[in-house]
Amino acid sequence: MRILFLHSSFPGQFRHLATALAQDRNHQVVFATMRQEGSIPGVHKVLYQEARSVSSKTHQYVRSLESAVLQGQAVYRLAQALKAQGFVPDVVYGHSGWGSTLFIKDIFPNAQLHCYFEWFYHAHGSDADFDPSQPLSIDAEARIRIKNAPILLDLASCDRAFVPPIGKTAVPQ
Repeated sequence: MRILFLHSSFPGQFRHLATALAQDRNHQVVFATMRQEGSIPGVHKVLYQEARSVSSKTHQYVRSLESAVLQGQAVYRLAQALKAQGFVPDVVYGHSGWGSTLFIKDIFPNAQLHCYFEWFYHAHGSDADFDPSQPLSIDAEARIRIKNAPILLDLASCDRAFVPPIGKTAVPQ
């Protein structure tokens, strides 16, 4: 089986899964990331980088969305290169929200896309409004709502979704 992992900060939450899958000689495991440091035996790490930074002229509400699109574009270009080299994954595991998984079903339509949904942003009742002495502005509330756009796009295109256990946001070491 050919397996592609996507996480901007290698290996992120996929350390244990990538390690286990790479131990099976029947699997070809590729990990696309922006982080140069680190390695996992049996995992071929490939790097991607956004073509540019988010523009200061972009409306403040959609800067996180623009960032996700730029990362998705970088991953798409890397995926084109992988495909040209003959690597077409059967399964793609990706961390949702940062953009790396946005266009995967466009380049690899037959691959199973499994997205890890770690967080959904809320302006109230979450980490954004914990200090009553600093109420959120209308702009902050709107910006937080828009931060969910890449997550919702991933939810619409993924084949499988998985989440951390309630109260947990990281894999224990």
